[in-house]
Amino acid sequence: MTDKNQLNNNIHFQQLSLEMKEAIKSIMVMPTEQEIEDKKNGKRKRKVPLPHGHSQLDWMKKQSTAQPCFDTSGNGGKITIQELKKHNNENDAWTVYKGRVYNITDYFQFHPGGKIELLRAAGNDCTQMFEFTHSWVNFEAMMLKYLVGYLSIEDN
Repeated sequence: MTDKNQLNNNIHFQQLSLEMKEAIKSIMVMPTEQEIEDKKNGKRKRKVPLPHGHSQLDWMKKQSTAQPCFDTSGNGGKITIQELKKHNNENDAWTVYKGRVYNITDYFQFHPGGKIELLRAAGNDCTQMFEFTHSWVNFEAMMLKYLVGYLSIEDN
């Protein structure tokens, strides 16, 4: 599993200012020590009961008919860390996965792990946590229509 320290080996990351490096590290959501220990011991996370019509199949049906969210405001879909951090609650939630920014607001009512778990990703980069918890899930296919843009990691 990749951690925050491995970012230092990334050539593009090395060229950023110290301030920008810290900003990127500040939005990364990592598994807790307890979650790592539980996974080692084969303990599964508890799922929450979802209302009728909110299964993963229902989400895929909803996603397939949704209008794309891609930001066409003229900035080429670039989302700054500052903008990302504004979208950090259940009613307005964006997250980063592998450098892409997604609007996860509609997914709160469908997330099998519950809203509290999903809130950890809101306004942050969920890549490491998602890969740790759901390595078998195709995030990009699941959130295709909810792509907002791309995280801009350039110095301002």
